[in-house]
Amino acid sequence: MPKIVDHEKKKKQIVQFAWQSIVNEGAKGATVRNIANLAKMTPGQIRYYYPNHSKLLEMVFLEVIGKVKQRIQDIYSNEELSIVDKVIQGLLTVIPLDKERYADMEVWMAFHYELHQVGKEFMRDEIKSLIELSITYLDKHDLLDNSLNQNLSIIKAHALLDGLALHKLLNSEMISNEDIIQLVVNEVNSWLKE
Repeated sequence: MPKIVDHEKKKKQIVQFAWQSIVNEGAKGATVRNIANLAKMTPGQIRYYYPNHSKLLEMVFLEVIGKVKQRIQDIYSNEELSIVDKVIQGLLTVIPLDKERYADMEVWMAFHYELHQVGKEFMRDEIKSLIELSITYLDKHDLLDNSLNQNLSIIKAHALLDGLALHKLLNSEMISNEDIIQLVVNEVNSWLKE
């Protein structure tokens, strides 16, 4: 009797093994062969579901984006947090302050490295979008300083979050989690009415 394979489940498992491979080995370790070894499959089986490496990394990246968006939704639906605390906690979701976020950032970097290597650009910038939404959320609740130059504030916050995330990823001892949190708090407070 032929074995019935749930292809969607298999694809999700491959994405999880690819995520694990990136976490274990970094961008260069996320080869089809390494992923196949982790999944106890052949490279040909992996390629059946994901014909090229970039497509597989894209699916892993989209999985990470989904996880981060879910974390942000959980924060914004938490009635115990103030509006400002929701914004701060939401922005902190993209900085590797714990093992899970560190692993997600590794995947994020691996994906962008892969796209750079093949000469593609990924048009979406999730961090910039998060900052824009944060400023809009504060404005909607009449907490935003009316004299704030929103465009420059978005650019500044984007550079801050990118820089902090990169420093934490490359040398986690360079800056403490407490200092990162305080820098993000200070940045958000600079957007608010007095």
